[in-house]
Amino acid sequence: MPRALPLVACIALAIIIGNRPAFAQGARLDVGSFTLLINGTPVGREQFSMQRMQSQEGGVLELRAESVTGDKRTAMRLETDSAGTPVRYSFEERAGAEVTMRLGGRRVRGRFATLARSKHGEAAREYLLVPNALVLEDNGVSQYALVIRDRQGNMNDTASVYIVSLGDNQQGIVHLARETTRDTVLVAGARREATRWSLVSLSGEMRVVWADTDGHILRVVIASRGFEAIRDDVPR
Repeated sequence: MPRALPLVACIALAIIIGNRPAFAQGARLDVGSFTLLINGTPVGREQFSMQRMQSQEGGVLELRAESVTGDKRTAMRLETDSAGTPVRYSFEERAGAEVTMRLGGRRVRGRFATLARSKHGEAAREYLLVPNALVLEDNGVSQYALVIRDRQGNMNDTASVYIVSLGDNQQGIVHLARETTRDTVLVAGARREATRWSLVSLSGEMRVVWADTDGHILRVVIASRGFEAIRDDVPR
């Protein structure tokens, strides 16, 4: 379970979050946007980009996502190693012009240390990073690409994935299952072949995810919420 950090660690974390490594020009893996719907009605949009980069610490993946739902705006930046395990993370949430949450984190000696600031104050925590642990937030869409990225060609139809949800202060194992490789999704008026996956989240909700053969996310459904995310453009 997450543990509170001592004051000295909080101060150190506040310093190291601001220190970013230098990056070489990256190779784009995916870029696009999703329309977000509740019970079939559009309520927002998520834009994202994912690229492979080279830093002083070695090869990393960088995922950026910004979403707008009503007057709520969020911006997320996640850096991972080549296995998808988090290295750095930043998140900001706004309601109108007011910043309601800022969260930053960094991997330190096998653990992931975070510091969150909100109107309720500051909270510092650390999480154990088991091998191949992934960050997946409760309301994320583009982050599912990291969950299935290396499993498209895997012959196993089920997998146990260790997930860390920093926004909800949760971590644990979720179960991922490939339901079929012969489904289709309508994207920008074109039918795309897709693999359909199901995943039970840490909160116990079923999520269904469709991805093409290159691992590009095309659609995400959380039926218990009436939530759906549909990709706006055909991946290129």
